[in-house]
Amino acid sequence: MANQWSSRRKTNANMVLVCGVLSVSSAAVAQTKINMGALLDQATEACEQGDTARLVKLDQHIRGLLKQHPELQAQEKYLTETLALFQTGVCKPQQPLSKANFRVRPPNGLALAATEKKTTVQLSTGYFDNVNQGSRHELISFTSPFNGLQIEGRLDERSLPLSSALVGVRGIYQVIQDGGRKVSTVAVSRQEYPEASDFSNTALSLSRQQVLSAGKEASARLNVIRDDQGNTEQRLGGSYYQPWGATEQRKLGLLSTLEYVNYPKKPEYEAVLAGVAVERLQALPKGDVRIRGGLEFDRALDNRPGGDRRKIELSAQWGGKERWAGWQPIAGAKVTYQLDAEPFDPRLYGDSTRTQRYTGLNVGVTRNLSDKQKLHLGYQYSQIQDREVKIFDQPVGNAVGVTFETSF
Repeated sequence: MANQWSSRRKTNANMVLVCGVLSVSSAAVAQTKINMGALLDQATEACEQGDTARLVKLDQHIRGLLKQHPELQAQEKYLTETLALFQTGVCKPQQPLSKANFRVRPPNGLALAATEKKTTVQLSTGYFDNVNQGSRHELISFTSPFNGLQIEGRLDERSLPLSSALVGVRGIYQVIQDGGRKVSTVAVSRQEYPEASDFSNTALSLSRQQVLSAGKEASARLNVIRDDQGNTEQRLGGSYYQPWGATEQRKLGLLSTLEYVNYPKKPEYEAVLAGVAVERLQALPKGDVRIRGGLEFDRALDNRPGGDRRKIELSAQWGGKERWAGWQPIAGAKVTYQLDAEPFDPRLYGDSTRTQRYTGLNVGVTRNLSDKQKLHLGYQYSQIQDREVKIFDQPVGNAVGVTFETSF
């Protein structure tokens, strides 16, 4: 699902002919001969050269032609079997299996490539002006559970926004198999907030991603994060991606997720989250855009304040092409609405049901310093607005940072 699908190449005369066929009427299509042999020759060449991006594009293009042209049904079985063999590294299926029948060198993204092990270290520094996600309201009003009168209370200082510099380090170890079709990852990170040390944290992440047949993808993950106060969050989940269609310019699919989350010190917040989202990746002249719209249902497994939650999300992320002496611009936006199913705390807030809106923006630039080193500069804006239960109503959060990444 990375941006590999969106890399472009100039088409040769045969491909121009084929693409032209798609834009004419059905009557003309029936009269125009599609040079499938030439397309297979190109796919064979891409397989032998280890040109993953080119092979994927040809695979998608040929499969698209099979769907669009009924007259090709007689060849469908042969073509799909041949394309499947190309994906496994058999570049000349008509010849007996031998060493010469496989590609000369293992490409990135195809099966039968040698297992690759990769270690990445990321060093970050920056500034964050709401480390603890504190409330904007020092004074809050609530109903006394003893006499029913409306009273005003004061939040302690730790519940108000805390600002701090940020220093972080993250180590990532990956085992990449089948040329990227199977990736196992272990990541460990540490974030220090010198001016708000109680919120410094350590995190561990384990994940496994695998590309299945026909563009399907599946993943599983375990994330554990613990702050210096001893609070721990544990998440175990997985996702499944079902493609709905792809061309050289766009990719559309459905992403389904399921996740279990718990907090050992706060067992009432144990929950199961299930979500579905439609994702569209679009190649544009100046970069690639990923748009996502989704729904999430958060089922409380204990007596969590507010009970079950429902969330709607809309997000967009743009990755521009390299410009400005090698710098690549990045920008994104995200809006979510979350609604609790039950009153947050009837004793203190009556029948008030929490409704939250989250707004986030990010901009940045990335530059590859070398084949194994990268530098990223970024800024993030975020805000959570809650009118019913003011304790969750947060001021604008700003974060600015620099990250240096090196791989070996």
